[in-house]
Amino acid sequence: MESKLLKNIIISDIHGNVDSLIAFIKEIAKKEGTIDRLLIAGDIVGYGASPNECCDIVRYMKYGKRKVPIERIYKIIEQINPETSPDRDFMDAIQLMEKKCVVIGGNHDKQVVGEPSLTSEMNPVAQAAADWTKGVLTKENYTFLKRLSLRKKFKHEGFEIVHSTPSYPIGYEYAKNASVLKYTTLWSKITFGGHTHRPAAYIYTKEKRLVNASVLIPTDNYDMRLMVIEKECSDKTESFTVDQNNDWKYYVNVGSLGQPRDGNPDGCYVVFDSTLNQISFRRVRYNAEAASRRITEAKLPNELAQRVLKGV
Repeated sequence: MESKLLKNIIISDIHGNVDSLIAFIKEIAKKEGTIDRLLIAGDIVGYGASPNECCDIVRYMKYGKRKVPIERIYKIIEQINPETSPDRDFMDAIQLMEKKCVVIGGNHDKQVVGEPSLTSEMNPVAQAAADWTKGVLTKENYTFLKRLSLRKKFKHEGFEIVHSTPSYPIGYEYAKNASVLKYTTLWSKITFGGHTHRPAAYIYTKEKRLVNASVLIPTDNYDMRLMVIEKECSDKTESFTVDQNNDWKYYVNVGSLGQPRDGNPDGCYVVFDSTLNQISFRRVRYNAEAASRRITEAKLPNELAQRVLKGV
């Protein structure tokens, strides 16, 4: 039987934001201690101006220096922030993550390799960014994105990662509130996803009224069709314990590392300690002004440059 890992870090929706990705890698090395595995729930590219840099860093963390020479990572740092190069903190941190990464694809990753969503079209701003990204991707990174699966299940550990919903991942349905999913469409005890860029967590039960509780959603954003108990859950929490003693299932949206949309521009990530059965939401501050400037310099839509500054 597969051994049970202790600490998983989950991120999603990097969206070509290399400044946030670098800050995140340094942050987890400094604050999270030993990390057994990094899980990425899709959308490495799209919107941001550094798709190749983000892909190269992710490929290094997945495959190691066999596929991405460490010299390539040095070069990225020199290009991104020459005044602080060499960034020893980052280089030490990323080498700790070598071959610890599991990554799946998101709708932006697949759009740029000619595999769009089967249920919806991108809006003009997103499509413009996808077209630009496709034009600058290296052959290696194009191939990498094309080969990404759409979900990954860790059967013995009772969880899986998917970009949107596990029952129809290629549809990229937005799980904007708890009513989108139900108990029967969640196939694992815990499902981690992204796509909406807004962190949230929901608990589902076998009862006819499927939604039992939620966390991290302000009361004014609750769907009025849901149970009263959910609307009464007014306190936002940053950590909760998974109940392994009943039949509940959990859907956890880890938010976005590279383009948050919950009003907070800091990048999001989640820590899942599978020994303590604890899930914790974290934020990491990064140089959003630099990320915005790169978008402007790349002549991508100005709306994208503003979003990273405001977290909307």
